[in-house]
Amino acid sequence: MGDAADVETITEDADFLEHCYRRVLGELGFSDDHAEVLARCVSDGDRNGKLTQGLGVFEIPVLLARTGTMDVAATPEIADEGPTWTVIEANRSSGQWAVTMAMEASIEKARTHAMAIGFVRNFNDAGAFGTYVRMAAREGMMAMATNGSLPLVSPWGGMENVLSGAPFAAATPGGEHPPIVSDIQAVEVHDGDLSEAYFQGKKLKGEFLVDPNTGELTDDPAPYFKHMEDYGRISDCTAPTVFGTPRMYALNLFTEMLSGIINPGARMSHETPGPPSYWLEPRDEPLTGGACVIVIDPSHWMPAEEVGAKSDRVVEAVKGAKKRPGVEEIYLPGERGWRAMEAAEPVQIVPAHWESFTQILESVGLSADELRAELQK
Repeated sequence: MGDAADVETITEDADFLEHCYRRVLGELGFSDDHAEVLARCVSDGDRNGKLTQGLGVFEIPVLLARTGTMDVAATPEIADEGPTWTVIEANRSSGQWAVTMAMEASIEKARTHAMAIGFVRNFNDAGAFGTYVRMAAREGMMAMATNGSLPLVSPWGGMENVLSGAPFAAATPGGEHPPIVSDIQAVEVHDGDLSEAYFQGKKLKGEFLVDPNTGELTDDPAPYFKHMEDYGRISDCTAPTVFGTPRMYALNLFTEMLSGIINPGARMSHETPGPPSYWLEPRDEPLTGGACVIVIDPSHWMPAEEVGAKSDRVVEAVKGAKKRPGVEEIYLPGERGWRAMEAAEPVQIVPAHWESFTQILESVGLSADELRAELQK
């Protein structure tokens, strides 16, 4: 799930949505700096076609700010650091702010030392991780980034959610062509995918749910989905999710190694409470325990322009491959999103997410029409 070509969507202006995010966050007590970073990161998800990580993810920081689980007055800070590493203590702030700080610090350290790693702990949801690796690609560097989450998937052969619905993103700088950006989830489906399928009245793209009573696999979330009133993405599902292949299982545990096991002071995914409805009530712990970013500056051992040139050769080889019948063009991961951003194209959003968002606007005394007029001025 998550591909706009596969689901019913409506079109909206990305700048308008980003303006709305900033205004809502301001009404909820976020500082100008915090609101700016969080709105920009959520908007990046919209602009890259991430249906569950743009507007679809915005209700999560709103919920956590309302309950007090996210401390909107807190500022992430450097808890410890060395020449090539940084530990960010988020102090229950947003993941968008804290992970951005870790990436910025790692980019600067990599300029001097070629490689740097940043850890983040005690933060709330950080959205789409392609957002952060693109920051490094724009600086001529390679980056990887991931985080843990509440338990959203069963181990291979299991039928109980124990592991995270982790994102994993990586990017290298481009030359004449856009950078190559791999931005995936290390799980077949997460809670956003389930809600998207449910509201669209569709099945999943495989049998990735396991009936909690029979152990039989199914692709239909409807019998198990628990719709939470006033929300278009946040939801519970009584059927645990499963991996489709052992390889995805191994990738998921790789993300846990980075985000939790080697991250000092970070809570690991199996230690995080769930299901999603648990977070509808005020909590004195943040939603997410740990994240990791790694930045590599290859200009220390090869000319910077050579990196872009080599990337271009890969892109041209891939796009020049013989196409299957009916395929008009071969795309690289992240290519369409990058080109859409560069062209400032309108973005696609899911109707159920928009309905939830208009309720959020009304709850803080705003309206879409007023904000659209405000932006036009």
